Amino acid sequence: MKKNDRILALRKAAEAMARGDFAPDIPTGDDDIGNLGKSLKELSAYLQKQSERSQSLYKIMVECNLNLQLIDVLNHIYESFQEHLPYDRISLALLESDRNKLKLHWSRANYDRPELIPGLSIPMTDRSLHTLIDLNEMLIIDDLNTHLQMYAESRLAQAIFKEGIRSCLICPLIADGKPVGFLFFSCRKKNAYKNLHKDLSLQIASQLAVIIEKTQLYKGIKLNKQLIAQKKSLEQRVTHDALTGLLNRPAIFDILHKQILRAKRGGFGIAVIMIDIDHFKNINDTCGHPAGDAVLCEIANRLTQSARSHEYIGRYGGEEFLAIISPFSQEGAVKAAERFRKAIASEEINTNQTLIPATISLGVAIATGEESLDEHLLLQRADEALYQAKHKGRNRVEVARTDR
Repeated sequence: MKKNDRILALRKAAEAMARGDFAPDIPTGDDDIGNLGKSLKELSAYLQKQSERSQSLYKIMVECNLNLQLIDVLNHIYESFQEHLPYDRISLALLESDRNKLKLHWSRANYDRPELIPGLSIPMTDRSLHTLIDLNEMLIIDDLNTHLQMYAESRLAQAIFKEGIRSCLICPLIADGKPVGFLFFSCRKKNAYKNLHKDLSLQIASQLAVIIEKTQLYKGIKLNKQLIAQKKSLEQRVTHDALTGLLNRPAIFDILHKQILRAKRGGFGIAVIMIDIDHFKNINDTCGHPAGDAVLCEIANRLTQSARSHEYIGRYGGEEFLAIISPFSQEGAVKAAERFRKAIASEEINTNQTLIPATISLGVAIATGEESLDEHLLLQRADEALYQAKHKGRNRVEVARTDR
């Protein structure tokens, strides 16, 4: 092959690798171009391994999010990483709820008659276990025989030594900042684990900790569905308005406080929109309070339906509502207020076969600087802007004039 053709072939091979094709036709030889080809082949093989490893890690993540069957995830780990991590056995051990024992929950090996079987509990009086808990970080045991000389009484080390295991990589599983158990990679060869294996095993362990935390297996609790429903119902009653279902005044104020803190940390602004139903007293006086309640509920529903994911709606009190938009642009805040206004004015409200026209007035206060990011100032300015909207004829949006 001519020199130019070989160079072109190498270029095409590099382009193929960039597209994720790690099996291109790469010419090699004993000259400089050939040696470059050999290097590209080695790089291609390395990238292919990295790609396969990433795919296996991705599958663990999918299992964690879509399938909470811990056994399926563990089997996937055992079957997927033999090309990237040396092991003859993988075991999962979790701390009991009283944290006085470590229980072997799952184990899989490529040999028969293991000493350690699922269900076995080991008291935390085992000194080597305390060492693992105290370290709270990954541990490599290069030579189990040497380890046993330091921890001769360790039942765990004795058992796996009898199985022929000579080196281990031990990954703590951390949930809510605390160790809940360990994932053990074990090999029959000494010095099997290097620092380069730590990154992959850490990623595997972190994904596994997610599913353990989700299923709350480490607590030994199966939450009663009825209890969960009662808890959600209680949270709903505490944070939501009983009539409209919107966030109540304390809850929307709490969100405002948190969004202001978030805005200060992130260096962006927020917008507050005060909303008032026009002539609501006339609706109550003319149509009755049940009709007034129906109007309140329908307006709350329309506001909720027209709100975006970063827009929070709450009942401020009486016929007033409060909207918080964060993050925002000034143009976006005004557009949001107009969207709310049109959602109410677009159609009359049907209450007990009576059509009631309803509109709202809105006052927008915008804060972009550190000094204006104050909840009391924002609410005051939004209220002033709402007063201007009422004064100028209602069914309109007014923006506070200054950002002071």
